[in-house]
Amino acid sequence: MKDALAGEDAKYSIERDDGNVLDDLGRTYLNPFPEWPEGEREAIAHAKGSVLDIGCGAGRVMLYLREHGYATVGVDISPGAVEVCRSQGLVDTHVMSAENIKFEPNIFDTVLLFGNNFGILGEEPRIIKMLKDLHRITTPDAIILASSRDPEATDDPAHLKYHEWNRERQRPVGLVRIRLKYKDEIEDWWELLLASPKDMNRLAQQAGWTLDRTFGPQNLYVGLLRKE
Repeated sequence: MKDALAGEDAKYSIERDDGNVLDDLGRTYLNPFPEWPEGEREAIAHAKGSVLDIGCGAGRVMLYLREHGYATVGVDISPGAVEVCRSQGLVDTHVMSAENIKFEPNIFDTVLLFGNNFGILGEEPRIIKMLKDLHRITTPDAIILASSRDPEATDDPAHLKYHEWNRERQRPVGLVRIRLKYKDEIEDWWELLLASPKDMNRLAQQAGWTLDRTFGPQNLYVGLLRKE
């Protein structure tokens, strides 16, 4: 993200534990609104009040919201991401894990989990705990705008083979084990849950939320969750 802010493409790779590799560009973390995924462009119109951006990355969403008069707070587990945000004037940004959200109750009206971040904690019990924490720190009529992928909205043979491998291991179809590679650096393996709208609603309802509607195509959609 620092290199992207300095003007580089910052090409990196996402490796899955079956050997599948996807290349992407770090500069996408800085994309302006017209270049966001369709679901995010549609969903952001429903943001309201005080906004918490979880996994805020380089701050692209907070910058957009700031331009439209919203008060935003950002959190990211990466100190480098927080540094990039603060260098752009997004000073209310903090190093914090989605697994350990620490804010007072009833503060936020909107929570963002863009960038495929609904399943950022991987295992379902951890995601449910996160959603319970978000229930506590949000106002009674708060919403969550959460991005994910329906894992089965694909005809890619490599992904379908991975689904079968997960079934054989008695793992959720959409639970993937990945790591990022950039230049000479390789991070540790971690797990990401790709959730269909049905699964998003199932997990949300165990934490006091319900899926109201979705935006964008199923292979990268945003769900609007409301408090029950």
